[in-house]
Amino acid sequence: MIARVTPRDSRDTLGMMVIGAAMLVAAATGIIAAISVKTAAAAVIGLVTMLAAIFRPVVVILILFLTVYPSTLTLAGISIQRLGGPLALLVAVTQLLRGGVHLRRPTLTLVLVVAYAGLAAASLSWSSSVSGTLDALASLGISLAYMAAVLLVLKDSRDLLPIFWAVTLWSALLGGWWILSYARGDSREFNALGDPNFFAALQVVAAPLALALIGATRRRAARIVLYVALVLIAGSIPASLSRGGMVALILTGVVIAIIPSVYLFSSGAQKRNFFLGVAVMSIALTAMAGATLSQRFEQVLNDPSGGAGRGDLALAALHGFHDHPLLGMGFGAFPPNSFQLLRSTPGVYLDLHLRCLAGGSTVRAAGSFCTGQPVHNTYVESLVELGIPGVLLFCGVLLAAGWSLVRTSRLARVANDNFSASIAAALAIGLFGFALVSTTLSTETNRTPWMIVALSLALPSMVGPARLWGEREAQP
Repeated sequence: MIARVTPRDSRDTLGMMVIGAAMLVAAATGIIAAISVKTAAAAVIGLVTMLAAIFRPVVVILILFLTVYPSTLTLAGISIQRLGGPLALLVAVTQLLRGGVHLRRPTLTLVLVVAYAGLAAASLSWSSSVSGTLDALASLGISLAYMAAVLLVLKDSRDLLPIFWAVTLWSALLGGWWILSYARGDSREFNALGDPNFFAALQVVAAPLALALIGATRRRAARIVLYVALVLIAGSIPASLSRGGMVALILTGVVIAIIPSVYLFSSGAQKRNFFLGVAVMSIALTAMAGATLSQRFEQVLNDPSGGAGRGDLALAALHGFHDHPLLGMGFGAFPPNSFQLLRSTPGVYLDLHLRCLAGGSTVRAAGSFCTGQPVHNTYVESLVELGIPGVLLFCGVLLAAGWSLVRTSRLARVANDNFSASIAAALAIGLFGFALVSTTLSTETNRTPWMIVALSLALPSMVGPARLWGEREAQP
């Protein structure tokens, strides 16, 4: 007689196998912990990560979004952002093997991304600093891994809701920290959360996302939470005393005021109430940080070095471009050569850039200020490192991604997919704000713009009659 295996028997067998495997893992972890606690912790984290990458990849994407900042967070001495690179690559490869790529059609954005990455990699053959190029390529590789993970995992607009809720609440929490730090008089240069200018750039991206969630949320309690979060996010930008962040915040506010209310607000009345609140908050912020911010902007006008040496670095970069006019000096090669270029560029204030070399100096002593400085302007840095083709390709990636988001927002409105329309519009505004801040920062390898590029590629396939999310109630 042949015994019949019932579904219950199969479940019992699977359960016993899971229990047995868990016991083996626990025993192995205990043995490893006896040798090295750090190794055991890393093994557990690696196992959990692998399981999440296979069974719950959206959770991993959420974590990747949260690792974008704070930049100073480390694990076993390694930046959390660098640790996110292998995680993103694992998720991307897993999804590629399981489901392939889900794009509506090949896009100009993707072609430009491949061309830009190819040019950056090829520049290793003519780079003025091989070590600098290798380091920059490693950072770009991590950003592209983030981009690939986002592109391959996110296939449904329902996956976006918890991610953007998490990003908004996380940004609000860190924004509260910056506001508290400013109120206590802490130094912005040595804040535990990292560079204040990069932080402000990320907050400029987060603010429109919070606004889009408010428009898509019907529950009053959830909307109150989002309004509080938006106040903390927007208020943390002046609290960081970032001049570029403030300019980007104001200009993104102008864009929000110009575009039709249907893209970010549930009604015209909500838009009017929002800007009334903005006016009230502006008065409060002026009272809180207006004098300090005014001093910061006056420093730029009165500083012959062009804002803490940024003008000098731009001149040095243009000098470098003059020496390498065709394809630049190599991706990531400017910082290692920055002092040499500053010394040979007429009209710069070299002493300002060499302060950290003085005995007992605390000016960026633990950072890269003394070993080399970036241009602090993404577009000029792209020009000096990859020539005219490089800056055109990078700007082309941003413009193509922005246009794709605008087009997706319009298509989503036609399809009555209000949620996707709001998210696409918010991302387009955030990308615009980040592009503005990039005139005062070097952001070619920053994770944020590449993740937005990935969303610009993924969102079009989420829009359609089968995914009507605009009328559904958004909730955390």
